[in-house]
Amino acid sequence: MHTEGRKIIAALRINEERYLGLLINLEAGIVVHAPDTSIIMHNAKASELLGLSNEQMMGKKAIDPAWKFVDVENNTLSHEDYPVNRVLTSKKSIKSQVLGIHSPIFKDVIWVTVNGFPICNSTGDCSEVVISFVDISARKLAEIEAKSHKKILEEMIEVRTNELIELNKAKYYDNDFLKKVRICVLENINVIGFDIDTLAAKLFMSRSTLQRKIKRESGLKPAQFIRQIRLEKAHYYIQSKTHRTLAETAYAVGFTHAGYFSKLYKEYCADKVGSHNYLELPSVSR
Repeated sequence: MHTEGRKIIAALRINEERYLGLLINLEAGIVVHAPDTSIIMHNAKASELLGLSNEQMMGKKAIDPAWKFVDVENNTLSHEDYPVNRVLTSKKSIKSQVLGIHSPIFKDVIWVTVNGFPICNSTGDCSEVVISFVDISARKLAEIEAKSHKKILEEMIEVRTNELIELNKAKYYDNDFLKKVRICVLENINVIGFDIDTLAAKLFMSRSTLQRKIKRESGLKPAQFIRQIRLEKAHYYIQSKTHRTLAETAYAVGFTHAGYFSKLYKEYCADKVGSHNYLELPSVSR
């Protein structure tokens, strides 16, 4: 053999050793598939992440029952959505597909992010598919834990908010002044046009003084405070089926328009239990 030929062979051997060394020491799993999806090459990291020995890996196809992948919602992945099949079908690269691997060795799911690309021959057909995947289990578990903590925190905030709402309502009626205002409104609950001026006159107070005291003691504007009392009374009427129609209930608590009353009452119920379907309203007519 000529000297030049020996140099070429030596250079090829060095490059091959360098390539194999790189492949072996990569932190990413590398799998090379044939067009029928069987494995023709892989590195040690791929065996580790997939939970299969080198002997088990070689020749294995994507339809092999040993493969079990799940998506980010933990649903079993269909064969069509396996990375190698996606590349073969589209003849395009895929990037950052997140999936979980059910390993025969480890009980927990190993989460990986997957990239893949086809190697096509001169006729445009895929001769090989290269798939790489990197272990992101720690990151994924941290995301799941953060999501769980967020849900718990949201539930705690909701419970505490409802407690404060009820506490604030109780404060209204523990206050002697607000009790007096409430009694006066209830005594005139069916009076159309009963407003802040009428209320001030009945309590022998100026309008401005009454407004200021209601705002300071309840945190609500006087009109809002009066409307809250009317809606609470309407709620009692509707629960006890006191009236036959929505219009009758509206008039009984001082509203002149049944449609407007219905809108306010639904908002009241939504604030009370967080649902617009809290109570079925009676119809306008029977």
